Amino acid sequence: MTSSLQLGINAAKAGRMPEALEHLKDAIIEEPQNAEVWVWIAAIIDDADKQAIFLEKALEIDPHNVPAQRGMAYLEKRKQDEASVKDDHLSDHTRPISPFPDRRKRPTVVPPMQWSQRTVDELGTIAESQPPHRSDPAEDADQEKDSEKLSPVEIGLLGVVALVFCFIGLLAASALFNFELPVGFLLGERASLSSPPPYSGVFLYEEGMYFDMTQHEGPPTRNSGIPTSRQNRPLIVLWETTADRNQMKLIYETGAYIPIRGRTGADKAVLIQPEQELEPGLYCFQQLKESAEVQLADYWCFIVDLSVITE
Repeated sequence: MTSSLQLGINAAKAGRMPEALEHLKDAIIEEPQNAEVWVWIAAIIDDADKQAIFLEKALEIDPHNVPAQRGMAYLEKRKQDEASVKDDHLSDHTRPISPFPDRRKRPTVVPPMQWSQRTVDELGTIAESQPPHRSDPAEDADQEKDSEKLSPVEIGLLGVVALVFCFIGLLAASALFNFELPVGFLLGERASLSSPPPYSGVFLYEEGMYFDMTQHEGPPTRNSGIPTSRQNRPLIVLWETTADRNQMKLIYETGAYIPIRGRTGADKAVLIQPEQELEPGLYCFQQLKESAEVQLADYWCFIVDLSVITE
């Protein structure tokens, strides 16, 4: 069975000072001649006069008790030095409680003295009337509020992180459940299809209609199979075709390459749009045939004609 002294020590180490005081008061009755009981009870109260009484009792029982000697030396020094450090506690010098380690230079141990005699009942009454040391609740509340305050930069960073995780979650959900997100404000305007293409191939999609883009082996020499777009950012649709979005490059008639972006829409159709507004003229998607002995390329072309666009 665990002794009251050990229960008090365990409670003190856990920071439960009222509980520790109750156990140590029982320990006074059970072990009145145990100097350790008096050292521990002196360590958890915060009245210098009563601390001295308990340490006197400890040294009366065991004149060579080092924690009690340290405690008395500390109390004597504090009486002489009125400018003692705030929040300096006896337990920092007796060091019976592990949460209060003292890494400073140890005070000089004073030799034991003859102390006044006090009965166990008197000392028990003093201990019972003295509550354990505790900090001011108002100060604790202020410190807790200060610790909870965040700087504007930290609040901003937390907001950015939260938005990023929300966006990632929405992207994952859209991929899992096959729905499109309303993120046009981030990625630019994104056209959608009213219906799937009528057959496999590469198409110019405009005003709800599909215009077939003929596949040419090499640059086209005539306008046959080359549809015309009235939009400065036309939408191209790949549907069950050998054309590969990742290998296609958009080339203007001047030879300049136009950056493009693509995405997979409903029914697995690949939608491609230029990242910038196009000037009037001929544009072709080029896809190299890497497996051919002689390097060839397939072309899918369209013409941009903005002459009928009205403001």
